[in-house]
Amino acid sequence: MNPEHTNSFDEGSLNPILLRGLGQMGIKTPTPIQQQSLPATLAGRDVVGIAPTGTGKTLAYVIPLAQQLLAAPPPKRPGRGVDPGHRLRALVLCPVRELAQQVAEEGRHLLKGSVLRSQAVYGKSALRPQRDMIADGVDLLVGTPGRLRELINCGSMSLAHVRHVVVDEGDRMLDMGFLPQVRYLLARVPAERQMMFFSATMPPPVSQLASDFLETPYRVEIGANTVVKHVGQNSIHVSEILKVPILLALVKGESREGVIIYARTRRRAGWVATALRRHGLSVGLVHGNRSQAQRQLAIKRFADGEIPVLVATDVAARGLHIPAIRTVINYDLPVSVEEYVHRVGRAGHGGGFGESFTLVSPREEDHWPRFRSVAGSKVDVIEPPECEQWLRPIDLERIARTRAGTKALHQFKLKQGRHNDRASGRGDSDDTEGFRHPSSRSGSGGSNKKDSASSEVKFGARGKAARRTRKQRPIGKNEKPGGGVRRIKKD
Repeated sequence: MNPEHTNSFDEGSLNPILLRGLGQMGIKTPTPIQQQSLPATLAGRDVVGIAPTGTGKTLAYVIPLAQQLLAAPPPKRPGRGVDPGHRLRALVLCPVRELAQQVAEEGRHLLKGSVLRSQAVYGKSALRPQRDMIADGVDLLVGTPGRLRELINCGSMSLAHVRHVVVDEGDRMLDMGFLPQVRYLLARVPAERQMMFFSATMPPPVSQLASDFLETPYRVEIGANTVVKHVGQNSIHVSEILKVPILLALVKGESREGVIIYARTRRRAGWVATALRRHGLSVGLVHGNRSQAQRQLAIKRFADGEIPVLVATDVAARGLHIPAIRTVINYDLPVSVEEYVHRVGRAGHGGGFGESFTLVSPREEDHWPRFRSVAGSKVDVIEPPECEQWLRPIDLERIARTRAGTKALHQFKLKQGRHNDRASGRGDSDDTEGFRHPSSRSGSGGSNKKDSASSEVKFGARGKAARRTRKQRPIGKNEKPGGGVRRIKKD
């Protein structure tokens, strides 16, 4: 290969097994990140590769790993073949289970037809089958740091013969608190090793981490820290109340398929999935509390086109290659700008043009400019689609209240006034002239504790106005403690 870059895989430098595997995968020419990194990785240099999501970073390191494993098979024992404990020579660290499975599958495709094995290990799954698999011998092992450390601690695996290490999604490793496990694993790999860091984003802390482990690395940057150009990006600025109706308008109202919706937390992802199912949509759900079998089934059904929508947290934002994804909707802004890049980059992995929509609520407006700065292209601000048919009655009441300029206190007084009007026989009136505060008394002006409770208004369940009782409200500066309030002990 040309020492600077390569424009083709078929140049006599790759093993015929790899060329056949690439052909079966339908890959004929390298992507830009592969063109610039393959010469250095095949030469055994340490490499830092940064490129947008969907540009072929996985193959950029799996191809050289497979080539070097085929070129240097493990030594055979006289009369007994290869020692299974000596077969593990390439290790890939991934932050999430789904990415580990995908990378191992890429390795299996490339090594098909050889005796080399590519496998994945990850947490929240049975340990015994993974121990047996390693005992049988693995050449390329892909795993999450926690499970790899567990296998080492129980004596099922040794990294003494590893010669090639890849840290995929290095920034996510740092965000998820994997740094101690990564250092633990690398300390058990021989110093004579090749290391590669690949990610779509590389913030300064991760660059420092890479410099601690890599020696004079070859750095490749292809559109670093930005979203790929083939994804059209849009933002819709709406109140929190309208987010679910707008989702329904975008997905069901416009008959979209291949839609992945990202929520900030597991609970919010569950709420969104439930809301969509109530309107007749088949929805898959992926987050950290789901079992491995549930997550795999949801992703498989979505990838096969059996369900049109997948709702997920950021565990499904990294490295997943699902050609079925055509549309990405950010129900919530992510925690970091790097996650925005990874989320939006899921669209259009199968080729062609993808689209993304980000729903920005008023409380997220101050943070939105940071995410827009890494978009890599213009983010169009579009008007919300017609969604009133998807609104619940309680949401319609809230919107009408907001449009009329009334506040919760006014609504509370109005309802109380109508109640008093009916009680006095005046009927339903729109004015609040007959309103009396619940704590007020006619006649002698007497009152008791319950009736003299504070009239401070708060939003209770489902957004309804409610009063705080004396026990619920904080004690005032000059008030004496009442029932259920402990006196402050003075020294």
